[in-house]
Amino acid sequence: MAEELPKQLPKLLPILEQKFEELKKRWERFFMGLEKRPPLKERDNLKRLIFSIVDKKGYQYHLLYKAKQLAIKFNTYNNMWERMLRDLEEGKIQREKGVIQSPYQRTRKEVSSDWISIKDRERIEDGLEQLYERMKKESETRGIKVMNKEKFLGSLKKQLEKKLETSGEIKMRLDFSSGKPTIKIKKGK
Repeated sequence: MAEELPKQLPKLLPILEQKFEELKKRWERFFMGLEKRPPLKERDNLKRLIFSIVDKKGYQYHLLYKAKQLAIKFNTYNNMWERMLRDLEEGKIQREKGVIQSPYQRTRKEVSSDWISIKDRERIEDGLEQLYERMKKESETRGIKVMNKEKFLGSLKKQLEKKLETSGEIKMRLDFSSGKPTIKIKKGK
């Protein structure tokens, strides 16, 4: 069998790639709540097959390259599945039929994403206060540590004053699309 494996590899690789695609679909179905149990046995079987090929000698280089690429792709997805499974067990994500709810995937509209407009220097502190309150509220719901208020106000006030001098009006908004709070600032009008 060990001597025959290099001869079978050109036929075996497309089959393994197809099994990998099927496994991806099974994991998606599990995380969407359409399947009750994660496909752990299938994952382990495929992992064993892929890595038994990669560890062998005697292949043509282009076939070995394809096998290693499949192993890398498998590892990437396997790490993601493990992380999502852990998040599911810890309650960070919930499964619903056909949908997976994750706190990392909340839309900008769910965050108070209204632009705060500032036209003169006296309004800078008011705008920053509003922005800080939004950030504090949203960070607490996501379990993110909130920055000290004085530090927050001090770090942005000088930047906003400079931008206000050059543009006349600025707008700022809180953004959590990356999972962490970021502040978007643009010229007004």
